[in-house]
Amino acid sequence: MDKLRQGITGKIFLITSLLLFVSALLIFLLFYFLLPSFYYQYKMNRLENGFHILKTQVASIPVTEAQEKLDTFAKQYNVGLLIVDLEGNVIYRPPIYILIKRLPADLSAPSLQGRFRSNETKEERIYSAQKPLSFLDGTYIALISATLQPIDEASDAIFMFMPYVGLIILLISLGGAMVYAKVISQPLLRINRVAKRMAQLDFSEKCEEGSQDEIGELSRSLNELSRNLEAAMSDLTKANAKLKDDIQREREQEAKRREFLATISHELKSPITAVMGQLEGMIHNIGAYRDRDKYLQRSYAIMQGLRELVNEILELSKLERVDFSLKLEPVSLSKLVENVIKRFDYFSSSKQIHLQTNIQPAVHIHADPTWLEKAISNVIDNAIKYAPEKATVTVSLTDTDDGVCLRVHNTGTHIEESEIERLFQAFTRVERSRNRNTGGSGLGLFIVKRILEVHRFPYQLANTENGVLFTIRFPASSRTD
Repeated sequence: MDKLRQGITGKIFLITSLLLFVSALLIFLLFYFLLPSFYYQYKMNRLENGFHILKTQVASIPVTEAQEKLDTFAKQYNVGLLIVDLEGNVIYRPPIYILIKRLPADLSAPSLQGRFRSNETKEERIYSAQKPLSFLDGTYIALISATLQPIDEASDAIFMFMPYVGLIILLISLGGAMVYAKVISQPLLRINRVAKRMAQLDFSEKCEEGSQDEIGELSRSLNELSRNLEAAMSDLTKANAKLKDDIQREREQEAKRREFLATISHELKSPITAVMGQLEGMIHNIGAYRDRDKYLQRSYAIMQGLRELVNEILELSKLERVDFSLKLEPVSLSKLVENVIKRFDYFSSSKQIHLQTNIQPAVHIHADPTWLEKAISNVIDNAIKYAPEKATVTVSLTDTDDGVCLRVHNTGTHIEESEIERLFQAFTRVERSRNRNTGGSGLGLFIVKRILEVHRFPYQLANTENGVLFTIRFPASSRTD
């Protein structure tokens, strides 16, 4: 900042001081040298004009009656005036006579018709003229003389006073230059300070926009640039944060994808290994595997489970696709739930489970019927599958203050609170043995979660006093009835 101050302020101060001092000095010198010449010319022109007026005034009166006008002319123009005839006899002399140093010997000489001329000596400068002046009674010679010594003395006085005037001019120039330099440089210094902060991405300070000159226009342009840069930096920061979030999300998804693929590989490898072992034993008639009918049925059951797993993986892959979209349409939720329940009549009766329903009729919502049916089916299937024999499973569809609520409750079961969140992850089972006959594939609730999330239907899994309750809420905005 000091360097900048010295650079801008110093240059402005130096240039302005020199300009003011040189300008004042030139004016002083011009005044000194040109004032005498200007004054001489002014004096001569004034005398010429005055004499012309005098000629007009006395042309109609005799010389004996013109004394008052001649006195007025001599006094008004501060000149010496004599009126003589052609023989040189003095006809008029003013009360205070300014001595005419030298009269021409021949009054009829051509000089009598000339303009004013000067006679200069070392002591004084006198301008004199001889002009014919016509009166009513004849033509006479007007001898006019004027001393211009006072203007020469004034010029000499000015020259003697020059050192003092020069000092005053210098002081005024320095003071004026200092004020001018500060007035000009301060806005530039403020603009430079704002620009430096902008370079450090600090847009808190703004330039003053008061003036309407080029500096004010520069301040407004810089402020506009600051606002645009601040907005661009804000957008860039937001975009950068979003990019970081996207990258982090992509990393998490990639990690989940790798984990999912590793789990799928394990889930597919286990049944395939089991079937291959049984088939190899039957081919070679090893031990108990000689009973082919028994182990063919087991192999078939394993392959059925594997087929169900593959189907669920395919369904899940559809849900995870980037271009996946729901086919939303009006759906009778009441009929959909009733149809799903009917499919589990045999399964529930085989376990002697009491299946209770409380379905409110004529409930219609906006949803994808295929995927919603899959989600509700998985929930009811889990409720029956994990309920002990002779338990009760209750399915209810009722109105609430904020929409419709589907509740699926089974008795005789309990889930550890720490395990509830994990149940919605892929290949997570409550049954620790990982047996598909008792624990399923581990994808059911994961698929339910994805279906309900894309529909934006809130859900909850929680323990009750005597069982487990799964709740799905359908907001009022989704209803079409």
